[in-house]
Amino acid sequence: MSAALNGIRRNTEIEEATNLYLIHPISGWLVPVFARLGVHPNAVSIAGALCGMAAGVAYFFYDQPGFAYLGFALMLAWHILDGADGQLARLTNKSSALGFVIDGTCDYLAFGSIYISIAVKAAQTQGPGVWLLVLFAAVSHAVQAAAFERQRESYIFWTRKILQPGATMRDASAENFAATRGLMAYYNWMQRPFMVMPAEQEQTLRNQVARGNAAEVAAMYRGIYRPAVMMWSLLSANNRTLIIFLAFLLGRPQGYPWFEIVVLNLALLAFIGMNASLSRRLAVRATAA
Repeated sequence: MSAALNGIRRNTEIEEATNLYLIHPISGWLVPVFARLGVHPNAVSIAGALCGMAAGVAYFFYDQPGFAYLGFALMLAWHILDGADGQLARLTNKSSALGFVIDGTCDYLAFGSIYISIAVKAAQTQGPGVWLLVLFAAVSHAVQAAAFERQRESYIFWTRKILQPGATMRDASAENFAATRGLMAYYNWMQRPFMVMPAEQEQTLRNQVARGNAAEVAAMYRGIYRPAVMMWSLLSANNRTLIIFLAFLLGRPQGYPWFEIVVLNLALLAFIGMNASLSRRLAVRATAA
């Protein structure tokens, strides 16, 4: 089992410190336990979502002793299970488009519970108009998360998967369920504005791969984009969890939506500009190659 575990984690070279040294080591310890017990990856995703939703309930009572810490602990449990479900799916060969959609939906449920807690609590003193602010923050969150995930998927594809003949951007195959296809289409639509490079540039790289230069393409992409992907990690769920905890701990949860809307949206715009610059740099390197 230990040998199989070496290949189930996503690319560790772009993991932020909290995943690399805390979340994923714990997830990796749980994965073989789940595998021996026959637990399905989708069940792990759902259990994680329940922890995230419970965190939202705990945070609602943040002004009572210990509940902010309980909310944070439950969110950590969600992160651990969220890291375990994908590893378990790869270990047991149960990756699927349905699992991909369930995992993404559970992420929305976890954070959605917290947004609802913020809105309900803040509305008690600020009126129902605060719901519009929280809704805008939630939509911003969804867009930013889609953009961030696209950067990670592209990096993994161009630095690792491209070395495997016939590899595709996503491992999950199409499902027969109309709802699953619809949700997959929704994810693709959300991520389309945040493609790392134009389609014609991507085709240029694919042509180089077809000519037998996959290793060179992988090294070139890694050298240009690895620092950028690490910067995109500012938009990760881990950082949101920490900021949300601090907001509740300081008794100012209504300030978090403003952080999401102002700070993280400005970061998103900056990262989009950075990608455009890196894309031009990659084009020069690819042409020279």
